[in-house]
Amino acid sequence: MKYLLFSISAILLIGIMSIPDIWAETCDFDPQQREFVTENYYTGPLFDAHLHMPLIFAPPPEFQDEFSEPEAVLGTDITIDGLICQMDKENINGIFGFYQVHDFIIDQVIKLAKDTEDKYPGRIVTFALPVPEIVEPQKLDKILDSNDLIKGYGELALYSQIYVDASPDDPIFLETYKILKKHDVIVMIHPKDRPKSQHLEPLSNAIELNPDVKFLMHGCSLTGFDCYTSDITKILDKYPNAYYSLDTAIISPPRGAPYMYDDKLYSEEKLISKLRQTLVQDVDKNLDKWKSMIENNPDQVMWGMDRGYTHHFDNEVHGLLVEYSRAFIGGLDPEVQEKYAYKNAEQLLSKSEKSVPIELPVETTIPDWIKNNAGWWADGQIDDGSFVSGVQWLISNGIMSIPPTEQGVGSDDAIPSWIKNNAGWWADGQIDDNSFVSGLQWLISNGIMKVS
Repeated sequence: MKYLLFSISAILLIGIMSIPDIWAETCDFDPQQREFVTENYYTGPLFDAHLHMPLIFAPPPEFQDEFSEPEAVLGTDITIDGLICQMDKENINGIFGFYQVHDFIIDQVIKLAKDTEDKYPGRIVTFALPVPEIVEPQKLDKILDSNDLIKGYGELALYSQIYVDASPDDPIFLETYKILKKHDVIVMIHPKDRPKSQHLEPLSNAIELNPDVKFLMHGCSLTGFDCYTSDITKILDKYPNAYYSLDTAIISPPRGAPYMYDDKLYSEEKLISKLRQTLVQDVDKNLDKWKSMIENNPDQVMWGMDRGYTHHFDNEVHGLLVEYSRAFIGGLDPEVQEKYAYKNAEQLLSKSEKSVPIELPVETTIPDWIKNNAGWWADGQIDDGSFVSGVQWLISNGIMSIPPTEQGVGSDDAIPSWIKNNAGWWADGQIDDNSFVSGLQWLISNGIMKVS
């Protein structure tokens, strides 16, 4: 989803606007009625792992034409009470709610999230969605220091214009992950659309370097415009700290997200019509594509909706999307259904809330002159073997110390290019010592570098 990018003029106008009534709404509690008969149907609880919270303010009228997507607004399209009512009707235990946290409204957002938590404890889990700019790690640290309500950071929508050519392993994100680890905050990331050959490595690098950070991923653009389930599975298989939100926006007919969000096709009427025309047959098509991926990673894949546009909060649209989801879940192995439907999301949240206090790291000592070697290696002036041999000698002779690392089984694998990139960034002062050492620890734990 693309995000509203307010101009300075819009910001000034918003500053004098009042917040609409975002609470009181009568809830007709009649459960949503099922419209379609499918062979299998899941009737248990749900947990929505991906919801874009409606905006607190609507853009001023003179700016609305600048935005192609009609994002929902609280008090206009739905209220907090109305949202909870929808959840109750559909037996949705909770949601990961992404609040847009512009500098100029962060206090209002935090107050809204706190008031919501006080009134509906545990129903809307606060994720801070950084727009319209990248939040500096130091600034993020201060925000999280002053507020323990924020349980997640993101969606980091790397496809959006605010992240031009950004990769998940860019230095600023590596520093951000450290802050999120410190506060035990989940990172929600939607990688940029690009050929899968250009994307898997930086994403894997980011996860590899941060084994104590919980990465919740989303989007077909994880591996390119098409959803390559085999590649998603590779990441989930390799990293126990990686999770994937397979949302209704991806699996809903006819082609997933492009239909729900395309500026020519997303109208409420067309979406309702297409859902009713294709719901039953498209469930089977999507099960053929996704069933094995979910069942092979039963503890790491979770359900969500990816709502955010105005019409996504319409009761009829919401009901049909949930019905589609339940038909899809019903086609999974019975032992996996509840995990995908709600348990994995709740477990992920529980891991954050029950984590142990962070221990101070073992002091890392690196002589300054080693940066010269790292820079030469990154520039191709010395080969892999020379660099590794030099580091081995330094560690073995006590000249350079790193935190204790379990030695892996010997490997003939080549050194991944991301480690060389890290070395170059470290030599240039773009990342700190600990980030560089994490790469060395990876070489040791994978048996590529031996240390006696």
